[in-house]
Amino acid sequence: MVEKAEWGIIGAGGIGSEVMRQLNQDYVSERLHMGPLPEFVIRSTGVMGPDAVTPLDFESFQDLPIPEVTFVAIPSSDDGFEAHEYISHILQNGGIAVTAEKGAISNYFSELKEESDNFNNLGINATVGGGTRLLEVAKNYCQDVDNITQIHLAVNGTLAAIMSSVGPREGSGMSLGQAVHQAVELGYAEPGSTNPNEVIRGEAEGDIPKKTAIFFNALGLSDESLDWNELKFNLSDEDIDHAAEEAKVRRFIVSLYSPNYLEKSQKCPEDQIIGGFEFEHAGWKLVGGFRHIDRNPLFSALASTTGPSNGMVIGLGPNETDGVYSLVGPGAGVRQTANTMIDDYLSRR
Repeated sequence: MVEKAEWGIIGAGGIGSEVMRQLNQDYVSERLHMGPLPEFVIRSTGVMGPDAVTPLDFESFQDLPIPEVTFVAIPSSDDGFEAHEYISHILQNGGIAVTAEKGAISNYFSELKEESDNFNNLGINATVGGGTRLLEVAKNYCQDVDNITQIHLAVNGTLAAIMSSVGPREGSGMSLGQAVHQAVELGYAEPGSTNPNEVIRGEAEGDIPKKTAIFFNALGLSDESLDWNELKFNLSDEDIDHAAEEAKVRRFIVSLYSPNYLEKSQKCPEDQIIGGFEFEHAGWKLVGGFRHIDRNPLFSALASTTGPSNGMVIGLGPNETDGVYSLVGPGAGVRQTANTMIDDYLSRR
C-alpha cells in the first residue's frame, strides 16, 4: 500500500481554499496518494487544524512539524518577506514548498534557487501564467538562449479579462467600471481596492514587473538576475482612459528582445505604447505596456486573449526561421492556479 503524502496550507483565501477543496475530494486524494485533509492551515488568526477552524496548540509556524509539501497561497506583496520566511523554513526542514506568491520569488530569486536545489524542492509555476504552466513550456524552447530572437508575453489575466470585456473584437462591450467589477467578482483580481483605476494599477504596476523578472530569471536568459524594481512604472488616469478607449486593439504585452535581435532591428520597440516600462538588462531590452496588437505580427496570437487568458509567443532562429511558437491558456482564476500548484508538487515528489 502506497503511503499517502502529508501536506499543509499557508493562506486560506481563494487559492488556498481551492487547493483544499480539490484535495479534499476522496477520488482526487486517492489518485494522487495524498491525505484528504491538511495537517495544518495557517490563517491570519493563527495555526488551525485540518478543518481550518479549530486552533492547534502551536504558538507559531516554526513549531510545527513540516509535512512533505506545503502550499504557500498568501496574497503577493511587494517585498515578499512573509512568504520568503515561510518558504525558507520549509526548505531548511526538508519539505517541498509550492507557491503562487510572486513577491518572494521576484525579490529573493537567487537565494531561493540555492536553498531549493535549483527549484527541485520549490514549485513556482503558478507565479507566472497561472493555469498555462507557462514557465515550464517556455523552458523547452529556451534551452539555446542565443537562438531566441523575441519573446512576447500576456501574463496578467485580469487585464486581459478587463480589456476584452471593454473592447471585444466583435460586438459591443461594457464600461470600464462594469468590466473591473466583473473581474473582481470572478476572483481574477488580487484582493484589495475595487476602484477601477486602482485595480488596473495594482495589476499592471504591481503584478507585471514581478512576473517579468521571474520569467526572465527562471529561464536563465542571463547570468545576472533581473531586479523587478528596475521595471517599476506608474500609470496615470489619462493612460488608463486612453487604453480603455482603444481596448479593441490594445493588450498589455511584455516583450523581451534578445541581443541578437537588437543588433539587426531597425526599430524596437514600436511607437505609441501606453504606459509601461522600457529597460535594458544584460543586452536584452524589456518593454511592457498597453500595445497596439497590429504593431508586430507576432502579437497576433496574444490579440485573442480574452477572459482571464495568458499567452506567450517565442521566435527562434535568425529572423525567426526556426519557427514562431505560441501558447494561450487560462491564467487568472483560483481553480486553474490551484491545479497548477498541485501539479507542481506532483512533478517534484
